Amino acid sequence: MAINFCLHGSARTITEAVTRAKKAEDLGFEAIFFADSHMNNVDCYQVMAMCAVATKKIRLGTAVTNMVYRDPTITANSFATVNEISEGRAIIGMGTGDGPVYSLGRTATRLVDFENGLQTMRDLLHDRGIEVPRTRERAGGRVTLKAGRRPVPIYISAEGPKTLRVAGRVCDGVILGTGFDPQVLEWAQARMSEGAKDAGRALPEIDIMPAGMIVVDDDGNLARQRVRSRMANRAHHNFRFTMETVPENERAGVERFMAAFDISKPIEERVDPDLITDYLLQRFTIAGTPEECVGRIKSLEAAGIKRLLLTPPNAIYDQVMQAWGDRVIPRCVS
Repeated sequence: MAINFCLHGSARTITEAVTRAKKAEDLGFEAIFFADSHMNNVDCYQVMAMCAVATKKIRLGTAVTNMVYRDPTITANSFATVNEISEGRAIIGMGTGDGPVYSLGRTATRLVDFENGLQTMRDLLHDRGIEVPRTRERAGGRVTLKAGRRPVPIYISAEGPKTLRVAGRVCDGVILGTGFDPQVLEWAQARMSEGAKDAGRALPEIDIMPAGMIVVDDDGNLARQRVRSRMANRAHHNFRFTMETVPENERAGVERFMAAFDISKPIEERVDPDLITDYLLQRFTIAGTPEECVGRIKSLEAAGIKRLLLTPPNAIYDQVMQAWGDRVIPRCVS
């Protein structure tokens, strides 16, 4: 396969998660990433462990967990454990904190603390250890992770320039929330390259995984209609961080969309679908006929992208996953 397809979604039951992971593996998806939304979904770490036992090759990750509720040392240990259970198939997906954090009145991790936490995890998972200060209870010194399988790759969800630079400095990969626009991809790569240069790294060392919504159907217009409301949350989240990637002739439409967005409403009712412009739809989704979807994928492949993180709408998740596996993945095999 020239380009790898990864699924993203949530799970309300263990049975749903395991069944979906097994089906995704059979359909040819490379990985499945589970949301860490602890008041809405079953625990993602237990889900990954159960899926690891029930599958053979599909990779398992979070998209995304955070440091607000989990200390970086705990996350490192948990993922090393999942990596052992899965025989090396675990992928860490981290974020500073969004819905699950704000919904309980917490605040996202400051970027400087986020980067320090990522470095802690990376040092532990690459057996370099971390320095612990001297206290009354202990002498201090270097502490290493002694359990689980290491290393484990660390990806972060990033949209804004500062977070992209963090990815360039300390991460193995980026879950690129800026969507599927090739020009925006170039912009993001430039920001990551700046961070990589600061750390003496090179951009090719960091995997870039664009993320967005999908629907595939013989009726392309129906596919785009079905994805329209659900993708609004993705676009709104992105433009909270930066508007510098919006072309001047699209700015007014994006500003109207942002002004009308109501985060307090259910996820598919937060904005009038008529305010979702064609630009937003094209940027944050791959939706249409199988032929249209393959065309979009080929353009991303030509830009050097090796994998995509794809989210079907919840209401038709399994239907879209099946259709993508049957009608898109086979056409993208080199």
